[in-house]
Amino acid sequence: MGLPMAESLREGNRFEAKLAKGGVPASMWETYSAFANTEGGTIVLGASEKPSGQVELVGVDDPESLVKKIWDAVNNPSKVSANVLASGDVRIADMDGCRVVVIDVPRASRQLRPVYVGKQREKGTFRRNGEGDYHCSSEEIVAMVRDASPAPLDAAVLEEFSLEALSQETVVRFRASVEAVRPHHPWLSLSFEELLVRLNAAGRVNGEGPLHPTRAGLLMFGFEYEIVREYPEFFLDYRQVGEGTRWDDRMTSQDGAWSGNVFDFWLQCLPRLVAGIKRPFALGESLQRIEDTDMHAAARELFVNALVHADYYGRRGVVALRFHDRIEVANPGTSRVALDAMVAGGVSDARNPTMMKMFSLINACERAGSGFDVMRSAARTSGARPPEAKELLNPDRIVVSLFLGDAAVDDFATKEGRTGYREGADSFRNSADSLPEISSVSEEGRILERANGQGFVTRKDVEQLLGCGPTKAKGLIGGLVKRGVLKPEGSARSTRYRIVG
Repeated sequence: MGLPMAESLREGNRFEAKLAKGGVPASMWETYSAFANTEGGTIVLGASEKPSGQVELVGVDDPESLVKKIWDAVNNPSKVSANVLASGDVRIADMDGCRVVVIDVPRASRQLRPVYVGKQREKGTFRRNGEGDYHCSSEEIVAMVRDASPAPLDAAVLEEFSLEALSQETVVRFRASVEAVRPHHPWLSLSFEELLVRLNAAGRVNGEGPLHPTRAGLLMFGFEYEIVREYPEFFLDYRQVGEGTRWDDRMTSQDGAWSGNVFDFWLQCLPRLVAGIKRPFALGESLQRIEDTDMHAAARELFVNALVHADYYGRRGVVALRFHDRIEVANPGTSRVALDAMVAGGVSDARNPTMMKMFSLINACERAGSGFDVMRSAARTSGARPPEAKELLNPDRIVVSLFLGDAAVDDFATKEGRTGYREGADSFRNSADSLPEISSVSEEGRILERANGQGFVTRKDVEQLLGCGPTKAKGLIGGLVKRGVLKPEGSARSTRYRIVG
């Protein structure tokens, strides 16, 4: 980190001044821990903060001795848990006639975090928030320890769960999504259990015994009431935000009207997030691009990245907000790489790599580390401000905002709300001109949007979608069949209905 001019020095989130009159101050190591566990920063020994907040340089008497003591201490495991400094990170500088010691502390890699002072991790772990260091809670320490693991956390087999914790209907929808973009993929012919194993959504403990879901399988395909047994804080929330704090449309994983898992959240929320973006495109059977635009691709990247990078053990869950002029998605957990590196692009360290592979199988995301590149390109094309990312602490969250610029339509918010349903039905009509006119916000329009999104629809899908009984669902589907819009496949309870054409 470069040192600013002396007259402009002020303590802040990435800068700290210490007097160091009696040697290396003990509080310096707390700041060292805090910087290493957050975004890094610079410590200057031989300076103090004035009441105005400006830093006054006073210098140190024997900077060479201080430098030696710093190196001795940082390489002593009983003093600090890890040395994150390189040879050029500690130096002596002359500023305004004063000799000071400058320590540039980089952000520690996740494998080294938490960096703590002394031998007791619970007492010696700090973070930086604003202008001060604060002692980390046990929740924050556990999250850092969890992230330090070299093994993919979402690949772990959950022995206490059976495959009954997974929604077979969600897996069917996922299979249909794969078929839509990879119609000849060899996994399409696999059985339910075989497909789960290939996806690493299920496995056996030590390679023996019955199949159990993995963490990724539970998150992607599980029922919400099962997911919260492993992830007590699990929560998915979509809101279309109207004027002020009012929201025009909302769905959450806790409302009981659907499975509540990550894949169905993706399937239902993506049309809502991209609704009202100019140059609309038709969504294919797996919500993939047809006449895609840069902004649609950017919204998709934003949404998928939040889902695969989320720490589902963390608080507040994944929240996707659709404003008139922007899309904002927040996920629990800190960034596993430095925030500036994440924004710069080209670097990826997914917290849930197994889930990321599943989304990649349906072409839902680009190559790893390209998310911000895609969003920046969309911003340039639409004359919008660049995407923004911020990291919040305690509780840990990453919030990313995608600004729509010229891609936002003027009449996005309507009195009916539920623009996601409207967009889906509109795109369906645009791709099938021969079909009869159906109101995009009607019950029939919502049924067609669901059929278009997942490749088919069942009577039970309609019951869950509309909150109605089997008689009404059967009548609505029958009406669409008679009008030549849907065609049945199969028989009895296994009957599915696909869009004609």
